[in-house]
Formats: sequence, C-alpha cells, structure tokens
Amino acid sequence: MPTKKQITETLRERLSDIAERGKVIGHALRVRADMAATRRRLRSTFAELGEEIYDRLVGGSNGSVTADDTLNSFCTSIEGLKEELKSQEQELNGVMHPESKVEEVTTQKSV
Repeated sequence: MPTKKQITETLRERLSDIAERGKVIGHALRVRADMAATRRRLRSTFAELGEEIYDRLVGGSNGSVTADDTLNSFCTSIEGLKEELKSQEQELNGVMHPESKVEEVTTQKSV
C-alpha cells in the first residue's frame, strides 16, 4: 500500500504533466488563431485583387488588364501571406509533434 508521501508525489507529477500539456495546447491554440487571422487577411487581399481587376476590366480600355505596380504589389502581398501561413503551419506541427522536430534537427545536423 502506498504511503501518503508516494501518493502526494504521484499527484504532483501528474498535475505537472497536465500543466505542461495545458501550456502546449495553449500555444497550439495561439498558433491556430494566428493562422486563422492570416487566412482572413489572405482572403481579404484576394478579394481586393479581384475588385481591382474587375474595375480595370469594366473601366479599362478594350477590357485588358496589364501588370502594373498595383497588381504586382497585390501579388507580392499574397505571396508574403502564403509564406507566413506556411511558417505558422510548420510552427503548429512543431508544437503538436515535438518529437518529429527533434528527429528533423538530428537529421539536419548529420548531413
């Protein structure tokens, strides 16, 4: 039969494990919230791009769209948001699966 000290120690260990898991879950939720915000910004930028192209199609001469600085800035913004989203997805994967991150670092060091 376990002693009070053993029971207390076991409870402390388990509560510590639960607290650590809570931190990981909290971090994962923050990263997911960042990802959702980035996706919203990406959709908004795509919507603005679509409106700009539509305005040019309707109001432009011969209905042609040429790649100027405004369209290039939209493309640059979209590519930046896609890269940001990709890095956030990698961060989330690292938070949710830290053991694969350790293996990845080990593999990179040996190369």
